[in-house]
Amino acid sequence: MHAVIIDDLEEYLSGSLPPSAFDRFEAHLDACGACRREIEQIRDASGWLSELKPRETIEPPAGFTARVMQQAAERPAPSFWSPFGDFAFGRRVVFASLLTLAVLGTVLVSREESYAPEPPTPEAVMASGTGSTNAGQMLVTLASYEP
Repeated sequence: MHAVIIDDLEEYLSGSLPPSAFDRFEAHLDACGACRREIEQIRDASGWLSELKPRETIEPPAGFTARVMQQAAERPAPSFWSPFGDFAFGRRVVFASLLTLAVLGTVLVSREESYAPEPPTPEAVMASGTGSTNAGQMLVTLASYEP
């Protein structure tokens, strides 16, 4: 479609195009068959779409709006805690939390290593100057060493 047609297309289709522009638009349509076919296709599509529009407007029955507004006013506004008001749901949440804690505790305990301090090696005892100078105690320490 040419620029002459595109610029004034909406006004032409709605019937609000000024007479001077309308004459120029029609002259171009008479000379250009491609633009004329596109305008015909647009009009056909517009006609098909207008068929989809309902013939009559649907009005709600009398008092419908008032009943809806009354029911909305009677119903309390939902809050954050409203899903937890159901005791069955609350019990399920508590049970799931406790079960999760039990599983995590079991995993932690099963992977826990012994934290008992290992006895020092004889080399460490002899290297440290803080060890006792008692030779008997040194022999007991060396004898209790298990490799």
